[in-house]
Amino acid sequence: MDYPYLTRKEFDVCVELFVARYGSALEDGGTRVEQQTSSTGRQYLVLQRAVYAKQAVSGPVHEGDIEDDDPTSPVFERTSDGARIEYHAVYSATWRVPVLYMRVVTSTGEVVLDGERVCDMVTEDSAVRAAMAAVPFGGALGVADHPELGVPFLYLHPCHTAKLLSAVAPGQETGPSVGPGGYLAAWMSLSGAAVGLSLPSIGYC
Repeated sequence: MDYPYLTRKEFDVCVELFVARYGSALEDGGTRVEQQTSSTGRQYLVLQRAVYAKQAVSGPVHEGDIEDDDPTSPVFERTSDGARIEYHAVYSATWRVPVLYMRVVTSTGEVVLDGERVCDMVTEDSAVRAAMAAVPFGGALGVADHPELGVPFLYLHPCHTAKLLSAVAPGQETGPSVGPGGYLAAWMSLSGAAVGLSLPSIGYC
């Protein structure tokens, strides 16, 4: 009702609709999607996938439909060593928008909370990594206790979330808007790319 701001009840509806609309497509792509309930009964959204890295391999490489037969060209494949990244969409009563929390868990159980290291692990675009690291006071990712779990996570500060959503979709009275089924998808498309979170192209309606 007050786009781009949400009430907690509206956020819960957005989570349910997001899982119904995007869950199967994301899981087909290797991302597990779950609607979680905290011990206090509050809803939040969890997306989890493997962390991939480039590793040199032997054999021909294909770039689109063109095969590179140059034996001196490096050949890479995306591999996972068992590490995973968790993205949590959590409602902020203070900001009245979702906040993106994340952490990487390695195959040995180490929880990675170094923002620059996480960006290096999950973001392939070097320009995006440099922009994240260039943000003053430690970069764009901070560390805070997860509001529903009470343990440390990295998070993207939500101070510009409402402004960005308004720029993309001003609202029903002044221009294009996203419905409750597309709110979280629109939000993730704006905030997720910086930390390796992408969605299938289904639409925001």
